[in-house]
Order: sequence, then C-alpha cells, then structure tokens
Amino acid sequence: MDIRFFIVGAPFVIAFFYTLFWLRKWGAFNSPNNNFPKKINLQNESIEQGYILENIFLTKN
Repeated sequence: MDIRFFIVGAPFVIAFFYTLFWLRKWGAFNSPNNNFPKKINLQNESIEQGYILENIFLTKN
C-alpha cells in the first residue's frame, strides 16, 4: 500500500477513536437506568397535536 493512504486516512481513524473515547467517558455505552421509559406511548396523542403536524407539512399556496 502507498503511504498516501495512511496520511489521508490517519486523521479519520484518530477522530473515530477519540469520539469513542469521549462517548465512553460520558457514559453513552452504560446500561440504561430504570428511570427512563422503555417504550414511547403514542396513545395519549391529542387531536390538536395531529393538526399541528398537518399544518407543518401542508402549506397553503
């Protein structure tokens, strides 16, 4: 392999491992606590929220 591949690719490999280091240090890979809900409840969505979403995606000309 050519040395140019190492020169170009090394900063990306270093940045990847640096990001993993900080994510691990901040606790991104820890098991989730029981304080957080396991799944999202969509049953409590009101009609007004549905209208807000429709107004966002449907624009008038």
